[in-house]
Amino acid sequence: MKVYGKIHNLMKKDRCISIVIDNHLSFFHLSHRYMKDFKNYLSKKPYVFLDVNNNSQIINGYRCHEVEHFIKIILPKRKKSDIFYDLNLIQQGVKSIINRPQNRLFIDLEFSLISPLTYGVSEIVQYGFVLEDENGKIILEDASLVKPTLKASLNVKTLLFLSKGLDDFKHACNYIEFYQLLESIINKYDPKIIAWGRNDILAMENSFKLNHLLPLDVRNRYMNLMQVVKNYYNYKQEMGLFATYSEFTHRPIDEQMHDALEDAMIAREIFHLFKSKINNE
Repeated sequence: MKVYGKIHNLMKKDRCISIVIDNHLSFFHLSHRYMKDFKNYLSKKPYVFLDVNNNSQIINGYRCHEVEHFIKIILPKRKKSDIFYDLNLIQQGVKSIINRPQNRLFIDLEFSLISPLTYGVSEIVQYGFVLEDENGKIILEDASLVKPTLKASLNVKTLLFLSKGLDDFKHACNYIEFYQLLESIINKYDPKIIAWGRNDILAMENSFKLNHLLPLDVRNRYMNLMQVVKNYYNYKQEMGLFATYSEFTHRPIDEQMHDALEDAMIAREIFHLFKSKINNE
């Protein structure tokens, strides 16, 4: 149900807010994420627009409804109101970004799992690239295992995770070949780089340092598709790639094989499903 009103009190310890509604004090419970993200705004006692759960629970003597979503947080002022949060504005911004005409490179990287011999360094050991033009036509698909710089990166944990053996890496590309391919795609096609989560951008940036190479322009063109979807729908928690694909397609989730090209293709399909959904809402 929808709730609108002015914050009466913020109870940080209980993660609750109280709002006066129809001359009655009502209480609402916040998730850890909402308390972390919005507590500084809520302490200013603004007006809030909420979606809340119809069910309630007793928390420290208060009957509380769970906050499902924040829709808007605004503090009225004489000249200009402070808008701390507006889901509608966020959704408009997401639509603008998703519909921007540009080449897109969907990537997925698999990394080595850390062992005592690798001193906390995780390396790229497989990549999957799917490059498309602004109309969604595939220009290039490519994937390969990547020989890590540190031999210890191909430890038992990593090989089991990938379902690979050492022999599979005999014909793998070197890191410099991966680097040069990514560099040539960036220079030729100027794409938006799209991946699921933050791990891929961090792995690429770490790999430039580890291999003592000039950093490629990946940070400024990177899109974390998971965060974009999460922001648009105001999800409380992060969702996995396959779980999101299953939700969008209403198909059961197959067992994940940790194949970089497959995951890059799934990310591309989610992008286009998401684009279609938000443009038809």
